[in-house]
Amino acid sequence: LLLSPTLARITYHNDQVLRIIPSSDEDVMALRNFADENQYDVWQEPRAAGVPVDLRCTTSNKGVRTCDNLRSFLNEHDMKYSTMIEDIESLISFPKSSEYNASTYNSYDVTTAWVQELSESFSDICELVNIGTSYEGRPITGIRITGNKNKGNDKPGFWLDGGLHAREWITTAVVSYMLDEALVGYSNGDEQLVNIIDNLDLLFAPILNPDGYDYTFTDDRMWRKTRMPNDHSPCYGTDPNRNWDFHWGEAGQSTHPCSDSYSGVSAANQPEIIAVQDYIRNDNNFKGYINFHSYSQLWMSPWGYTSDPSPDYDIQNAGSKAAVDALEAVHGTEYVYGPISTTIYPASGSSCDYTYGVCNVTFSYGVELRDTGEYGFLLPEDEIKPSGEETWAGVIALANVIIEAQ
Repeated sequence: LLLSPTLARITYHNDQVLRIIPSSDEDVMALRNFADENQYDVWQEPRAAGVPVDLRCTTSNKGVRTCDNLRSFLNEHDMKYSTMIEDIESLISFPKSSEYNASTYNSYDVTTAWVQELSESFSDICELVNIGTSYEGRPITGIRITGNKNKGNDKPGFWLDGGLHAREWITTAVVSYMLDEALVGYSNGDEQLVNIIDNLDLLFAPILNPDGYDYTFTDDRMWRKTRMPNDHSPCYGTDPNRNWDFHWGEAGQSTHPCSDSYSGVSAANQPEIIAVQDYIRNDNNFKGYINFHSYSQLWMSPWGYTSDPSPDYDIQNAGSKAAVDALEAVHGTEYVYGPISTTIYPASGSSCDYTYGVCNVTFSYGVELRDTGEYGFLLPEDEIKPSGEETWAGVIALANVIIEAQ
């Protein structure tokens, strides 16, 4: 059952984003606790002294998450801060057409129809994949590019997905960009792509959280979680990147249903996560996996749940370096790379840890796309193409590393 959208969209004329610079580990912990206890919308997590933290607050004196309360806390703790975004609503825009356009952000319905059309147009080299169904009944679809089907189809796979956190529109746009580039490039005989796809199936899934993504277009642009109700709470949804069934409920998550980092009542209780876990585990032949997010420009490998190095740290880090070097060579965009727990913050129950820890996908990554804070989750549409170009270069470099490692 598809739920109908409400008539009134939430607006953010009274909302700002403050950028805070914690000066000590104590500041980091205090900020983390304050944001969680007071339900502030965390755009960039507290992770280390000297590393910026971005929190959304409201200039209205009503309700929670007020800027006044946040500033009082920061002044009390003598933390430096500035206003990063003065008026969030001024940066919010929506597509004006119901036709797919690679240079704009596209809704769930438009993107899904386009994926279907692509699968039909390139049916000789790919297949439409039905990964599962969301809580509200929306299909989770993707395209698996197999290449020339006369060459057999027992190749390992490389999975790339976006749209897990609903408001991170750039991830869906970039995954869609790369999907198109892969299909067109292989069909046109691009030597590099032919070599990659003849050795690796590429599976692109632009929207893993259909309900949440659709909700950002109809009701609330800043929505992050899934849309399944929580028992005994008025707050909907679970953080889909804290719900995977591997070291669930440990570091870097919340037990508050109203928190954007709420990990759920139990591991993998969200239908979207169950579907993706089952697909990857049952396939049992993926060698690469990337779960795209925004923002911060980070290319991260396991582990997230612990700061201990993974058994394959060296080769995972080499894959990250190859990808980041290739990415930077396109437009000069600089990424930081390393394990999730030490590069950004401890995070348990994540996709990357699950695919590596349970499914043995050696080259598993979580990638945070552009930018580093000027626009945050509201990246302008004119950055879609350059972000797609540089990310695709990084993916191609990583694919070659995966092939060489076989």
